[in-house]
Order: sequence, then structure tokens, then C-alpha cells
Amino acid sequence: MMPKEFGAVTIISSSEGFFTKGMETKIHELGYETAFATLDEGNRELARIRNKTALYVLYLQDEMEPKVLLNLHDILNMDNKKVIVIGESEDFDQIKKTIPVMLILKWLDRPLDMNAFLKCIHTFYEGEDEVVERKSILIVDDDITYMRMIYDWLKEDYDVGMAASGVQAISWLVKNSADLVLMDYEMPVVSGPQVVEMLHSDSVTGQIPVMFLTGKNEKEFVMSVIDLKPVDYLLKSIDRMALLGKLKKFFANQKKPDGM
Repeated sequence: MMPKEFGAVTIISSSEGFFTKGMETKIHELGYETAFATLDEGNRELARIRNKTALYVLYLQDEMEPKVLLNLHDILNMDNKKVIVIGESEDFDQIKKTIPVMLILKWLDRPLDMNAFLKCIHTFYEGEDEVVERKSILIVDDDITYMRMIYDWLKEDYDVGMAASGVQAISWLVKNSADLVLMDYEMPVVSGPQVVEMLHSDSVTGQIPVMFLTGKNEKEFVMSVIDLKPVDYLLKSIDRMALLGKLKKFFANQKKPDGM
């Protein structure tokens, strides 16, 4: 564990409420120190604890003035520190206008996945060795109940993100990396195939493997899925153990040298 002299996790928000206190409690349970500060134009609270801070967490509850965020940017830049930003998806474009992406250790959407947050804290202090093998999977499905079920099946073994539409999936992948996307084939507005085409049009997201989730098993439909070159397609009737087996085999095959 990183010694205390390396500094505390400082949570920054408009006010210290039930949820931010809960975050502090969870961080304490991991064995790390915490501090809390509100942002103002003079950053008086931050000035008192800057030397004791190793990592900042910006928890967006209310809209913050650009000047206030600029002050935070200056502190991060001068002290060579980074920040985890927690907010709504639509806040990201606004925040990165003030705080460059290179200063953001991680962007986490609200409602916050506490396990993902604590993993990020742990990795910051302890390094990547213990978590390097843990893969990241994005589930994309407009059926929230089904998506939650798949999330519950996978969360113990993988870092799992969720998107309820193709647009949300693109937004998530712009801000986060994924080792695999489980994509619902049929979605309103932007379908699974359309999302895949958009991903393929970008040099970064175009390399992300996709498995389609579908309720259909007709030959013609299967062939149309294959034409989109997914790594696999899975029927939505698949059970938990079969899905975990498919994913384990997929990631194991990725590790094998070419020709094996």
C-alpha cells in the first residue's frame, strides 16, 4: 500500500453530502486517507490541502463556473496531479474544454459504479499489476432489464459499462476503452449495425471487437450479421455459464500467438 506521505484522495464538490461522505467511507475502507474541499474562485480550501493531496476527485452535482474549473486546472498543472471526474455523460464535452483530457485520470458516469471507482483509486496507489488481466466490456442494449441481468452476470469477472442506445455507446467509447462490446442487433433510432459502422469509421474504435446479441436464429439473419464481421453473435437466450464460457474462450484466444 502506498505510504500516507504520498497523499490523500481529495474529493471536490459543490457541497459535502450523503453520497460524497459515502465515497470517503469506502476509500477509508481501502486504507487510504481522504479530504474534502469545495471549489470557489480563490480555491482557499484547496490551497490548505494541496501539499497533502495525491489525487483529486471532482464530483459534479451542480454546474460550476468556468473560472472555478480553470483554477482547478491550474492546480493540477502546477502540482503535476490528476483528477477523476464523476458526472453526467453530457458534462464531459464541457469539462474537457477547461480541463485537458491528459489531466483526467478517469471519467466515470453518474450514477456512479462504486466498484469501478474504488478500483480506479486502488490502481492509482498500487499500480496496474493486480488488475492488468481484468478486461473491460461494454454492454449496449435498449432493454434495460436484460442489460442489467448481463451486467450482474459479468461484474465479478470484468469491468462492465452499460449503454442503453447506440448514441450512448459511441459517447461511452469516446471516453473509455473497451476490450469487447456486447451489442444488441436491433435497437431504435441507431441500430447495432449502424453503431458498428460508426465504430469502424474511426481509427481507434474501429479496432474494438464486437459480439452481437440477438433473439433471431434464422439463416438469412445470421448471414447478415456475419457480413458485418463481428467476432461472434450470441442468442439472447444464452445462459450465464454459457456466456461466461464464450467470453473466457474469446479472451484466451486473443492471448495466443498468431498461428496457434
